Amino acid sequence: MQYVDLHIHSTFSDGTLTPGEIVRAAAAAGVGALSVTDHDAVEGSLLAEPLAREAGLRYVRGVEIDSLWEGRDVHVLCYGADFACPRLMDVVREARLRMDEMSDTLLARMSPDFPALDAAEYAAFERDVSLGGWKLLHYLMAKGITRAMTDGMRLYARYGVTYAQAGFRPTGEVIAAIHAAGGRAVLAHPGVTLAGEGNFPRALARLVEEGVDGVECYYPRHSREVEQICLGLCARRGLLVSAGSDCHGAFQSAHIGQTKTPMDKVSLELLGEA
Repeated sequence: MQYVDLHIHSTFSDGTLTPGEIVRAAAAAGVGALSVTDHDAVEGSLLAEPLAREAGLRYVRGVEIDSLWEGRDVHVLCYGADFACPRLMDVVREARLRMDEMSDTLLARMSPDFPALDAAEYAAFERDVSLGGWKLLHYLMAKGITRAMTDGMRLYARYGVTYAQAGFRPTGEVIAAIHAAGGRAVLAHPGVTLAGEGNFPRALARLVEEGVDGVECYYPRHSREVEQICLGLCARRGLLVSAGSDCHGAFQSAHIGQTKTPMDKVSLELLGEA
């Protein structure tokens, strides 16, 4: 039995595995269909595509795009799109810019409390991509301000640097750009995105009205209840069903193929078969 994993991050965003290492790990884990979906970057996915096909694996070109919905950071997984489409690539590049600007803002706000921080030094700083995470997290560790990258991640909220204020495009606008490029838009990990909602089914139903084509139902951090709610909504609305590990290599705990989702549990349209 072969599995599907359509949500994997490489060293081109915040993962620790190169595209080649991802393909080899997928084959070893019994994953027969995969997608590299880096945060707001397509280079890793493009490099992985020929490697996966050479290994005899099905490959779906992908990218995970940050967007904003009701003050929440909503990740939209884009599959099978034309990465030469100017409209889509403008959205992807702008989202990555907004992510980087969040780090610049945090650095500026921290500087009065930590005089050792220097904007010019940070601009010239190069992270070790094999460790995963983002550049500022590495810089804060190098300066001795934090001991682990998770410590740095907590500082964004402490200094009031939020996704809601970062200027990300509305979710519906991102979805429209994906469709303009011939792609499918899938809502990533709704159980995480909508955590804390008093009525998860109702919030999920509102969110999919932004125009998504499908939902990532099978996900390591989804409870059985959340999984069934997502599957039920997809069945009622005619939405595509997807599965992904959200593997970041050693940067986080999820591993490739973790959900062990058989191919027949995922919508064939996502695999380019319908």
